[in-house]
Amino acid sequence: MKKFTLILSVMFIWGCSQADDHTEVDEPVKQAVVAEVKDQTEVVVAEVKDQVEAVVDTAAEVAENVVDAVDAKFQPGIHYQVINPAWDTQTEDAVVVYEFFSYMCAHCASFEPYMKKLESEMPEHAKLVRIPVVFYPQWKPAAQAYYTFEAMGLVEQAHTAMFTAIHQYKKQFRTIEDVAEWAAGSFGVDKDQFLSTANSFMIDGQIRKGMQMMQALGVSSTPTLITNGKYVPNSKTFKTRDEIIDVTSYLIGLESANMGLPK
Repeated sequence: MKKFTLILSVMFIWGCSQADDHTEVDEPVKQAVVAEVKDQTEVVVAEVKDQVEAVVDTAAEVAENVVDAVDAKFQPGIHYQVINPAWDTQTEDAVVVYEFFSYMCAHCASFEPYMKKLESEMPEHAKLVRIPVVFYPQWKPAAQAYYTFEAMGLVEQAHTAMFTAIHQYKKQFRTIEDVAEWAAGSFGVDKDQFLSTANSFMIDGQIRKGMQMMQALGVSSTPTLITNGKYVPNSKTFKTRDEIIDVTSYLIGLESANMGLPK
């Protein structure tokens, strides 16, 4: 309607300019029309400007979505699965990567260097939580060992060393007493204190919780990485362990964005 009024006003002025010299037009009327044309012109220009800005914003949003789609090189259902229901990590300010493993697992031993790489590259708000699984009764001493290392502040010293002792030097740990003797000789810890911790209700509770998590999240093999209790890589999709680390790093970034944390 505003554009129509503007056109009529312009036509009126043009008509006045084409009138012969004997045709007189009231000057106040001309001025009023000119003023109206000016006002309508400003309104139309503003509307057009708003429409152009809206188009530009839409184009920018579309471009951003295209970039995001290109960047999303890992797709759910193909490269990773979304676990439903997710495991509650009980934290809103950190992305948790769970590693389900066992010292008795040869694949876990060979995967350990890749885990060190992942851990060293994780952002400050992400953390690694290891869950030693007990697929078989003979794996329980290994689970006790890890939680005892954790409780006694020995993880940095003993974690990789335990893998090495078992899979490189073929050390046999049939009982937790075997582990305690090795830890005492290797790291100077008190054997009785180690055993007391390993056999405590606290360690038993941690093992039970780990088993509960393993069942709830459908973990059936080791090593398995689960990001924030909801994403697990499709290991059969990838040819190398580096790719497992890459998709896990991607999922850390994805979940960081979802939680409003820096990537």
